[in-house]
Amino acid sequence: MKIALISDWYAESMGYAENFLPKALASLGAEVHLIAGNVQPYFDSPTYATTYEPFIGPGIVSCGTKEIDGYTLHRLPHSYWRGRLRINDLRRTLSDMRPDIVQTFDAFTLSTLESALYRNLVGYKLFLESHMHASVFGADQRRASIGKRLKWMAYAKSVGRAISLLSEKCYPISTDSAEIAIEFYGIQPGKIEVCSLGVDTDLFRLPTAEEQDGACQTFRKQLGIPEDALLCVYTGRFSSDKNPLCLAQAVDLLAQDGVAVWSLFVGAGDQKDAIQNLRQCVVQNFVPATQLPEVYWAGDIGVWPRQESTSQLDAAASGLPLVVSDQIHVPERIEGNGLVYIENDPASLAQQIRKLLQPEVRQAMGAVGAQKVHTQFSWKAIARLRLQDYAAALER
Repeated sequence: MKIALISDWYAESMGYAENFLPKALASLGAEVHLIAGNVQPYFDSPTYATTYEPFIGPGIVSCGTKEIDGYTLHRLPHSYWRGRLRINDLRRTLSDMRPDIVQTFDAFTLSTLESALYRNLVGYKLFLESHMHASVFGADQRRASIGKRLKWMAYAKSVGRAISLLSEKCYPISTDSAEIAIEFYGIQPGKIEVCSLGVDTDLFRLPTAEEQDGACQTFRKQLGIPEDALLCVYTGRFSSDKNPLCLAQAVDLLAQDGVAVWSLFVGAGDQKDAIQNLRQCVVQNFVPATQLPEVYWAGDIGVWPRQESTSQLDAAASGLPLVVSDQIHVPERIEGNGLVYIENDPASLAQQIRKLLQPEVRQAMGAVGAQKVHTQFSWKAIARLRLQDYAAALER
């Protein structure tokens, strides 16, 4: 089976679905091609130069083809059409490739629209994903102006419905993503199948005693974090939409009370200086996805103060209990292995961290989370089910 996955952007050292799903599909024997624009994730963000460029390099990269983790990456030139990102030469590439299956990672992109238009011409089955959470999309879209609401309704009932009719299935990553896909993107409810993002469980797993000691030596000792301190870990952007500063403020409150709690922030962004100025908070630049397990092994708790993140699953797979916002729409990620706090309230977050001061509590919750992720959220398990859906569509 020849599969073409399409993503507007791609970064080799990141840990997104476009990195791990093609790897998992290829490991199960499929011929997998990933078609992407010659741009990095968030390349057009005003803060790209300070947040991402020091880690993954320039936002625009060279075009070409290369082998990665068992699949073939095709970098095509990009352009803009009416202000939206477009992958050039997509039709020619698909015509030359002649895939059996095409899957896109976002139901609301020009590359998805073009993939639907070329479906009958090239002769493949089309599948979609939708990663848009309500926390990112904004609940206020349902309370937007009449003009904006009418534009969404017109899109959903025309272009969105046409894309839906030409596709086999759409895989939103959560129930709120499914609601957005149906209401705003026009995807038919009968073609919706909620499927969580996954974890590379060969990479993210419980450590051996030796691996954990090595991780503590690498991150705790080198960064000056006491060996006996409880360490909260956050990975990702240091931006207001993620608000890791709330964790730093919570740790600062605990430090005022003499609690031996520290926090490690791995990433970059606008909140960096404010985080570093608070007590017992340490900042480390982004690291490649392959080094993230060591970050989690060195920690005791994973904390994401706002919005959903695939890093939450990675940390849980590595044995960390989680503390997340009470506004997230993926409660399955923390059932039995995590706590929620009142979003953007440092005092509430500090209170929840206090509940995890006892090692036996953290170990029990961490074990539950690791087991759950390995059985329910493995990329290989997701890939097996996806291949079954692809095969069924080809038989039809």
